[in-house]
Amino acid sequence: MAFDISVIPWSTLSIMAVSATIAFINSGLNRLLISRFIGWNDYKSMQKEMAEWRSQQMAAARAGDKKQLERLKKKESQIMNMQKKMFKPQMILFALTFVYFFIFPFLNGLFQKTVDGVVVPVMVVNIPGFGEQAFFIWYFLCSFFFGTLASRIVGVLQSE
Repeated sequence: MAFDISVIPWSTLSIMAVSATIAFINSGLNRLLISRFIGWNDYKSMQKEMAEWRSQQMAAARAGDKKQLERLKKKESQIMNMQKKMFKPQMILFALTFVYFFIFPFLNGLFQKTVDGVVVPVMVVNIPGFGEQAFFIWYFLCSFFFGTLASRIVGVLQSE
């Protein structure tokens, strides 16, 4: 027996499409901002260097190696500067994502539930097998999934 996509309510599919679109736009913007402000190769090398530093620091802390911790402490200011440099594109992207909040009032009108002729102000999505769920719960789940997927595809998150 084949799965019939027509049994999935349009609200469920439309929220998936909205969250996927936003996720890919954000990942693309993130990659563009990183390339513009830092440079893609520099960003990747900073990520690698910071990960190695954190790993060495954790290993030294677990082992109680005070000499190694002192050596790593000397490099801490350099690591902090890298983090500051890498944070700038993230802050710009964060500010740009507030534009998406203008989408939600439009979606609110599409996904409201009417009970006995009264419109309930909670956006509801009917998910097969799970019943009616609040819009934000479904959007939240979809955005986590598509955000991670988009970041991996666009190459913003390390796959290692």
